[in-house]
Amino acid sequence: MSFLTLLFLVLLGIAFGSFLNVVVLRYNPEKRFFSYKYLKGRSHCPNCQKNLSWYELVPIFSFIFQLGKCKGCSKKISWQYPVVEVLCGIIFPIVTMVIWKSFFAVLVGSNIWLLWGVASIWILVVLSLICVFLVDLKYYIIPNGLNLFIFFLGVLWTAIGWKMGLFNSFTQGSFLNEFAPLFPMFANPVFNHLVGMVIAVLFLFGIVFISGGRAMGMGDVKLIAGLGLLFGWPDAIVIVFLSFIIGAIFSLGLIALRKKHLRDKVPFGPFIVIATLVVFFFGAGLISSYFGIIGM
Repeated sequence: MSFLTLLFLVLLGIAFGSFLNVVVLRYNPEKRFFSYKYLKGRSHCPNCQKNLSWYELVPIFSFIFQLGKCKGCSKKISWQYPVVEVLCGIIFPIVTMVIWKSFFAVLVGSNIWLLWGVASIWILVVLSLICVFLVDLKYYIIPNGLNLFIFFLGVLWTAIGWKMGLFNSFTQGSFLNEFAPLFPMFANPVFNHLVGMVIAVLFLFGIVFISGGRAMGMGDVKLIAGLGLLFGWPDAIVIVFLSFIIGAIFSLGLIALRKKHLRDKVPFGPFIVIATLVVFFFGAGLISSYFGIIGM
């Protein structure tokens, strides 16, 4: 990847991160997530309602130059703005490189634009997961619009992957790479994705049913449906179990620090998001580390 391509992806990611902040911070839980009504209008300070000038809207730099405060009322600006912008600036090139590394060998001599298209799908997946993380952390809900969009990306990815032969290898498109065949694999790659979705959904739905919705909500089940279709078997089941491990560690830490009590609610969506990103970026390394710990 050339320097100019890398720079373009970083700047594009920062721009998308700025837009993502607008979408998340203007979200109203009583309305649809993708609603033009609450997205339209000029950007303004949520405290003093002052309309922001163009130089106050430059991603990252405006926050730095204003010392993290509104010029109108001196109210502190949320750190979410620069953090999300920087994160997206990092994500765009890294996701692209992960996808190219995973599927370039399968598509040698094929249309380079297909690789960009595949990378775009997964960039949208990661951006959607960031939204899920932020919204669920704040409101304890995962909007249906987000879950439907992730499920649509799952359908799109499965169809493209099957049609263009992206799953035609012994790993069948798994992000666990060479460790994927350690799990029982199905000959039909589409069936692998459907099985991953069904097993993940049944597992979480069983918990919702048994707990009467107290352990987690249906939003988590809908989220794992889209992710299960996207990642397929065996990645989906690794995501499910890893999300419980991360959730247990984090929750026990909060209890130990007396930030939460045993009966307090903790949103489960962020744990699913973290587990998903770990599998996407470090799937093979995760399994390798596990075998190293148990001495295999």
